[in-house]
Amino acid sequence: MNLFSLKRQSPGANGISIKNAGIVLLNNYIPMLFERLKLTDRYKFPNIQSQHQAANVLHYLMTGNSIEQQDDLHLIKVLCGLPLSEQIEQLPSIPENDKELMNNVLTAMIANWPAIGLSSIDLLRENWLLRNGSLVEHSCEWELHIEKRSYDVIINRSPFTFSVVKFPWMDNTLHVYWKY
Repeated sequence: MNLFSLKRQSPGANGISIKNAGIVLLNNYIPMLFERLKLTDRYKFPNIQSQHQAANVLHYLMTGNSIEQQDDLHLIKVLCGLPLSEQIEQLPSIPENDKELMNNVLTAMIANWPAIGLSSIDLLRENWLLRNGSLVEHSCEWELHIEKRSYDVIINRSPFTFSVVKFPWMDNTLHVYWKY
């Protein structure tokens, strides 16, 4: 049975609606990216400022912009090991060399997933990263249910693992349910 297609629980009223559920596709790239940007040391955040910078990095990867509002950062906070109540410190700007590295990660993602064709970074963001979903908290884990789109049939040809996300800095595992 494929974990992508399992649906453990309907998110219902307890879920937090999010618009960036597809960021989990970057699961394989995130630890390496944070290390290269010197946000983590041996896959641990040295301080809260590094976690905030990491949240800004994930937001940039999804949108190409800096954080302007705090209202849709729930999944980013989970992925950065931050409490949902935490206010993310906004960076005045992301250095150009960091942006270049982040864009290279997205370009590598496109190159490593031939099923999506010759896509651009903007199309990758629009079609795959900026996805509606529902985030559900349980006592020792998170669930992320991603809204289905017609072209999700190619998700099974994705070379990326994302059904279970657990970085060393996360307290709880994130289980991803993406039907296709």
